[in-house]
Amino acid sequence: MKSDEVYLLKPEIFEKFDNLLAILATRKSVNSDRTFNFGFTKNNDPEEVKNNRRILLEQLGISETQLAIPKQIHSSNICFVEKPGIYDECDALVTDKKEIFLVVSVADCSPVYIYDPKKKIISLVHCGWRGASEKIVEKTVAFIRDKFKSEPRDLIVHIGACASVCCYEVDKEFDKIFDVRFLRFKRNGKYHFDLKGEIYAQLVKSGVKFENISVSPYCTICGGDIFHSYRRDGENSGRMWALFGMR
Repeated sequence: MKSDEVYLLKPEIFEKFDNLLAILATRKSVNSDRTFNFGFTKNNDPEEVKNNRRILLEQLGISETQLAIPKQIHSSNICFVEKPGIYDECDALVTDKKEIFLVVSVADCSPVYIYDPKKKIISLVHCGWRGASEKIVEKTVAFIRDKFKSEPRDLIVHIGACASVCCYEVDKEFDKIFDVRFLRFKRNGKYHFDLKGEIYAQLVKSGVKFENISVSPYCTICGGDIFHSYRRDGENSGRMWALFGMR
């Protein structure tokens, strides 16, 4: 019997770059009815999570000692990664080092993958509404530009699966935080929020070219067969892992 494997989403925009590993590890198994969770969340068994991570890393052919993992706090804090390990209180990682694989944990927030093919720089951003309100994606592009003299027009970016405008219901007060073009008014007095649109706008404002940005079509809230979603499942939700690295 074939060993269990995780169903992976791979951004097509990076397929031409043989040196990159860019994936989103979903909750779905390729070979069984098993549900994968990669986060040490409230209602999950830590040993099962460790085993799930082991299965994923073996599938990808990388080691836990190659991972850089942030302690996410829904901020706009950015950490430069020079070696694997845990990075405190940040939600964006940037590196120019090969064989280090950046990780963010998601369950409705978007993983945003940024690559400079000229300077060989990568970044992985964890962006929910709080990070978006603090312009984390815009700040990450500026960080890459300032630290490495990258040109934003050279960057290749993928906005990953997340809570989408079809399902992402938010309070009316969001019209004080975000441009109304990213809000769809609902009859119950609330809005649906277009997180992907907000991230896209930050990238374009930063100088990233339209044709260099791809956007996942998936919504984590209504895609329950593939994705974990905190908004859908609350404390019972697991977490997915996004990984991004250069070989």
